[in-house]
Amino acid sequence: MRIMFLFLLISATAAGEVELVRNGAQPGEGKVQVTLREVWRVGGPDGDEFFGLVPRVQTDAQGNVYVLDSQVCQVTVYDRDGRFLRTLFSEGEGPGEVRSPRDMMVLGDGRVGLLQEFPGAISFVDAAGNPAGRITYGGAEGGVHSLTGCQASGDVILVSGTHMQRGDRPEINLRQNFLERIGDDGLMMDRYASNDTKYDFTDFVFSEREHIPPFWWCFDVAPDGRVYAAPDRDAYRIEEFTPDGSLVRVIERDYDPLVRTEAEFRRMEGMVKSALAGMRFQPTIRVEHGEAAFAYMHRALQLHPDGSLWVLSSRGVRKGEPGVMAVFDVFDREGRFTRQVALRAPHEGQRVGIFLSGRDRILVVKGFFESLAAQFGNGATFSGDDEEVEVPEVICYEMVK
Repeated sequence: MRIMFLFLLISATAAGEVELVRNGAQPGEGKVQVTLREVWRVGGPDGDEFFGLVPRVQTDAQGNVYVLDSQVCQVTVYDRDGRFLRTLFSEGEGPGEVRSPRDMMVLGDGRVGLLQEFPGAISFVDAAGNPAGRITYGGAEGGVHSLTGCQASGDVILVSGTHMQRGDRPEINLRQNFLERIGDDGLMMDRYASNDTKYDFTDFVFSEREHIPPFWWCFDVAPDGRVYAAPDRDAYRIEEFTPDGSLVRVIERDYDPLVRTEAEFRRMEGMVKSALAGMRFQPTIRVEHGEAAFAYMHRALQLHPDGSLWVLSSRGVRKGEPGVMAVFDVFDREGRFTRQVALRAPHEGQRVGIFLSGRDRILVVKGFFESLAAQFGNGATFSGDDEEVEVPEVICYEMVK
């Protein structure tokens, strides 16, 4: 099959030329079918381990799996075979403690960090669970901030979140959503994406497009410090940055926009409504009928250990071929759309979390979107009225061709 891609150079930046890799709609090597064979599972309604809310799982270089339960402010660690190893963190404000963690990072030196939403901070423990420091976002500069997502590799720490400040009237709140690299002092080193928003509490309009930016979750960082991010909700566009923050490559793929079904529209609308239910006034809610290009809440950009970039588009998690949970678009190190990988498993891709785990494994998190929705507050839920809420469960699969 002929590989359909085109290299172009686009606008010069201070760091030099930015390479545009424009791919066609079809991968050069076609689609491969991969069956997922269960290796182990924990949690669920019948498991010995019970999880409250699981918004993130991660895998370290040894294959150990870290499961964040944000409800109890705790991380449970399992080895490659699913055997329990230890628990990390506890709820509180002291060393090795955290409140309302939203995300998790595992660093190469064995430290584990939990991201606290507000006030924005990251608490660390070492591999044995001993306190290993804390980063307060914004450092000594202060300010009002909240944090949403994080990822780390080597000495690069990425965080996403929101800066907040008063407007020219008390009822106006100005917000800037961001994706940044921060240092050990909590200060920004590089910024990869941002958008400005406004909350007018005299006539509050909550816009999905404006107030839920995809770059809150849609990013990853390679071992050499290269950062990948998707800043645009509607465009199939991935930006690649060098460790010093310079934009060096843009990866695009021909992609037909996806219109939400009525059920998908109502599901998103219901999640936003439940998240805003605690407000003292009735907001206007604007939810898009068009789906975003990327399934950004799935952590749609994930780097494989071989250096390839695995991407979940919104079509990739839409129920399609019988028996297929999700379809990843795979790009090589040069940004070429080489193949698609269809994962065969008995799950609905839109409702579960799907995470790469080493070279040959996939972690599936049931109850993932309920856990993510709960972070928006006020009892937010992802399931529709006619859908059963899934009990959080983590299932480790091996990829078998």
